[in-house]
Amino acid sequence: MKKVFLVFIAAFLFITAFAQLENTRWKTRLDINGPLNTLIDFKKDTVSLYTVADSTIIEIMRYQHDDSSFTLFKIDGQSDCDNGIPGRYHYRIKGDSLVVQLLKDDCYDRSNTIENTRWKKWKEYPVIKVDEALLKQYTGVYGLDPAHPITISLEQGILYAEGPNNGLPKSPFSAITESKFLLRVAGVEMDFIKDEKGNVIKIISHEDKDYELKRMK
Repeated sequence: MKKVFLVFIAAFLFITAFAQLENTRWKTRLDINGPLNTLIDFKKDTVSLYTVADSTIIEIMRYQHDDSSFTLFKIDGQSDCDNGIPGRYHYRIKGDSLVVQLLKDDCYDRSNTIENTRWKKWKEYPVIKVDEALLKQYTGVYGLDPAHPITISLEQGILYAEGPNNGLPKSPFSAITESKFLLRVAGVEMDFIKDEKGNVIKIISHEDKDYELKRMK
């Protein structure tokens, strides 16, 4: 009976490991002709890599996997990889973090891009409509320091962020709550914080760590 129970537990853990990867999406910033926020989307036997900002496809691949590694084969995309060249990678999932490490991949384009990368599990964000009068309170200039300002503006009921010195083009926000917004181009959540008098005084940007952007104007 004990042996049967142990076999059952082993099978359960094996299936659970598979389930951790299938039908999940993960975000990171890759160096693809410069820093680019990307999502990797695992289905049952295919995986897609695309941009966070506008879902432009970078690469579509098929993959095989076990509880600690996966092997990629290109189907279509931007890399110079031959479709028959496999790329084998070790992966480890801990909480909302996915770490990918190179085992063997003769396609330099692929291995140079995704080896030794850390990914954060992507959340599906509800989008709500926020009253324009409230959005107007958030407009202004914020920053970590005067040399890196981010301008928050409002146009036709949509809140935008722009920071040329931060490499941030003018980009729209999506409202998650009345005070929390998703800057999709960066895949970053931002909270607008008020003081006890109800004045907006700063933004907390939730990235790899939290950054406090104080209101300057």
